[in-house]
Amino acid sequence: MPLKNAQNHLSPLKALIPCLALFVASTHAAESWPQFRGPNGAGIAADAARPPTVFGPDKNVRWQAVVPRGVSSPIVAGDRVFVTGVADGAIVTLAFDAQDGRELWRKALPAQSLEKVHGFSSPAAATPCTDGQRVFVYANSFGVVAYDFAGKELWQRPLPVQNIEYGAGNSPVVAGGSVIVLRDGTSADSHLIALDPATGATAWDSPRPFARNSHATPMVWRHDGIEELVVKGRGRVAGYNPATGEMRWWVNGWGNAAIATAVAADGLLFVGSKGTGDPSEPPPPDLNWDKLVAAHDADRDGSLALEEVPKELLFHIRKEIPSTTPGNSMGIRNLLQKYIDGNKDGKVTKEEWDIAMTGFNSPQNRDRFVAIRPGGQGDVSATHIAWETTKGLNEMASPLVYRGRVYVVADGGRVSAFQPATGERLLDRQPLGAPGQYVGSPVAANGLVYFVSEAGTVTILRAGDAFEIVARIELKESVRSTPAIVGRSLYVRAMERLWAFAE
Repeated sequence: MPLKNAQNHLSPLKALIPCLALFVASTHAAESWPQFRGPNGAGIAADAARPPTVFGPDKNVRWQAVVPRGVSSPIVAGDRVFVTGVADGAIVTLAFDAQDGRELWRKALPAQSLEKVHGFSSPAAATPCTDGQRVFVYANSFGVVAYDFAGKELWQRPLPVQNIEYGAGNSPVVAGGSVIVLRDGTSADSHLIALDPATGATAWDSPRPFARNSHATPMVWRHDGIEELVVKGRGRVAGYNPATGEMRWWVNGWGNAAIATAVAADGLLFVGSKGTGDPSEPPPPDLNWDKLVAAHDADRDGSLALEEVPKELLFHIRKEIPSTTPGNSMGIRNLLQKYIDGNKDGKVTKEEWDIAMTGFNSPQNRDRFVAIRPGGQGDVSATHIAWETTKGLNEMASPLVYRGRVYVVADGGRVSAFQPATGERLLDRQPLGAPGQYVGSPVAANGLVYFVSEAGTVTILRAGDAFEIVARIELKESVRSTPAIVGRSLYVRAMERLWAFAE
């Protein structure tokens, strides 16, 4: 074909290319991952999403960017990816071009100092959220700041630093026309606050005087023509009126710090996590009084002086993962001193031990996962539980409800799945082949469920009756955040790197 004729044949295609590019860009922009775990924190991507199943540090990398250390998760809105980190002693918000990974801007929060956190976490733990026009960043070290997508600061709302034992971990959400922030500390000033997204002014402020040490992120439960703001905290999960902050109902339980976010589907709310252990199993062998006294009571007075207990003697907290994992062991002497020596005289008696173990072994503090029916008022702990289980539960990773199954992943890389209406166990602690701790929560798209371990192993499971592993990918970097899925891209934030994978 002559060159001139070939060019004539190509001209319609050339004219179509800008239209195709515009279509692809607009389709990508129409989808979003606007907060922790995406739309309403459910962890489920849009129906059209097609994230990759083949990828890795040197395979199907759309782009990668170096980011300051932190554990917040990425969010995606329009052509922007937002994440936070700690750089030069400050918490910074970064915006990247979703197409090529270029850093577009970074802004530092004007905090005077950073809160003290556990070494496993970071002051940059909260994931930002967006209403599609603004991006809202929360840090316990400062408060809330709003930026436009170009990086211009719109407003800031300083808030007092909450005293949280291991540091804050909850993220803000946009719900009921407000920016919602859960601020449960260790004192009577715990509260749930709603801010005007345009100005940062207080819309309402609901006190939570009995709540403390919560790291969970609120979500919206839509049922029976209404919306309820669901908050899991230490001691209970509760439903609030998102317009006023009034508490409508609550279910008691979960004495330990709350981490996992609730999810809803099929007319039920699913919430729960590990506590001090499965109540159907014996107490941890590390915490056996008779054995401790027999081995370490040097003066044989029937009690344990702190100096009698070797400093190197450890309580292995999570038996599913190595005791050397950061945060997975505690010196028993430290445990006795901090939590059990009631009168602080440097000696633990059998009476003090029994008092502490009564609380440790209380049903309210043990592992528990429940399905809650809607429509309750006040305390519905005894009336609105559809089913519950105590085995193979998640600790930090939130549950996922996808294609007729409730998925939870326990430390050690074992997956359980339940029938939503009845709690029938469809998968029972099936091994993913990727042991270790699971900090990031599972996400789903295109009939697949993505699990990522703290060690950086991504395991892809096909949603279905059979336990079918589609792929297992080694990223070879620590991942303590939750991936985001938009369009054909999977965004994974490692400790010092942000990846965008796409086939």
